[in-house]
Amino acid sequence: MMPTVQELYELWAGESELQDDLQRSLEPRGADWLFELFASLGPRPGQLVVDVGARDARHAIRLVREHRLRAVALDPLPLHDTLAREAISAAGLAGEIDVVEAAVESMPLADASADWIWCRDVLVHADARRGLAECARILRPEGSMLAYVTLATERLEPREAAELVRSLALSAESLEAERLEAAAIEAGLVLRSVMRLGSEWRERMLETEEWNAAHDLLRLARLRRREDALVERYGPEAVAAATGGLLWGIYQLLGKLCPTVYVWQRDG
Repeated sequence: MMPTVQELYELWAGESELQDDLQRSLEPRGADWLFELFASLGPRPGQLVVDVGARDARHAIRLVREHRLRAVALDPLPLHDTLAREAISAAGLAGEIDVVEAAVESMPLADASADWIWCRDVLVHADARRGLAECARILRPEGSMLAYVTLATERLEPREAAELVRSLALSAESLEAERLEAAAIEAGLVLRSVMRLGSEWRERMLETEEWNAAHDLLRLARLRRREDALVERYGPEAVAAATGGLLWGIYQLLGKLCPTVYVWQRDG
């Protein structure tokens, strides 16, 4: 039921306790929690983890160091592979981590060769059916995959979703939880757990001052006001990419996007 104007202002006048309640931290988990989750799954020294979409291999390096694993840092971008090799060499782990230039949809790795797959911020850019089928193929029986992926919620309007898809090279289907989960089942991956983090990581980043939402909103406002001039100067692709990047975190805070963590196991 909609309040009357009088009721609305009475609600605002009496909301001090509510505002006090909203000032209290909910102790949100941060990005390190993902490594804690992986550790809880029981990796053993010498096992092989494939970091799908490894970028500069920082995650692969940490997993190898913390659990004495072997790793494959896999990424389709030559620039990322160069950065990965440099970081791995600097870490003294060239003997433990191989760098492979490939996408998740077509991994040049042997069947049943991996004990673990670490996959962060990748599936939303990929063909989920092909990618998850490949992940199932390279996993050993009862091997596990930890995947972090940001999904659309019912609050994300179709036009907003379309803008994100265009600007951030996303797969529209992979943004949808139902389709992603159906693709995993089709690939033969059994769901062990799913955790929908919602705004948690962004709340943590705000509380620790790792991220400034006001700064991103200000830049977005400036971009919107000067969009035509910026497009003329930098090109539509650059402006669209900047817009999508600024919206990504804001939409997580607003509940339009939901970071989600899946743990899947290959059906033995």
